[in-house]
Amino acid sequence: MSQDSRYALLQLQQFADSALPIGGAAHSFGMETLVEEGLLGPENLERFLADYLEETGALEACYCAASCQLIENKLGQSNDYLERWFEWNRELSARTLARESREASAAMGRRFLLLAANVTGIPVLETALDLAETRALAVRLAPSFGLVGGFLQADPGLAAAAYLQQSVTTLLSCCQRLMALGQTRAQQILWNLKPALWRAAERGLSTRLAQIESFSLLPDLASARHPGLHTRLFIS
Repeated sequence: MSQDSRYALLQLQQFADSALPIGGAAHSFGMETLVEEGLLGPENLERFLADYLEETGALEACYCAASCQLIENKLGQSNDYLERWFEWNRELSARTLARESREASAAMGRRFLLLAANVTGIPVLETALDLAETRALAVRLAPSFGLVGGFLQADPGLAAAAYLQQSVTTLLSCCQRLMALGQTRAQQILWNLKPALWRAAERGLSTRLAQIESFSLLPDLASARHPGLHTRLFIS
């Protein structure tokens, strides 16, 4: 691994931190509903997250990796590549069935892009934010993570894996507030999920956006039912 690659890895590690202040602690993406309805608990959480990675994880990894590669192959010196990136954000939003999950990812995506723009000083990130606000476009977290990874010259597969690491760690943190899940068990689950995480990242990297498939009906329905819960810890 070259010195530049090692440096990019360190930068990715910072942005992949689940404690990054982008609002992840406020969203469960439907998992609160599943716990409330007795469908999810410590005994089946690992299997659920493995399935989540296989479906939703691979889909989002595909958009993350493609966004990272887009910067490597950007079209000339114009902002044409940003137009393509905005189109991918619209596509991913259309492929997310539950409004609650769409809005959560959009809120986190905007905060992530704003934080990354302020921390890195990369001018194009501010341009993307300005264009999105002017056109009232939602920027999703996975493409935003990939876009930043591309400007950091990170490997697209590694960027996708780092994004999934952040996502799963955030969901596990949510579950620790929803069920009897201790720190050690949560870390064991995260460790055991590494092969599934890497497979999802590799699938996302090796599959074209037009060909990636995902079916995650239970999380989508749970997310849509979340506003109807009697009491809620999370926004989504």
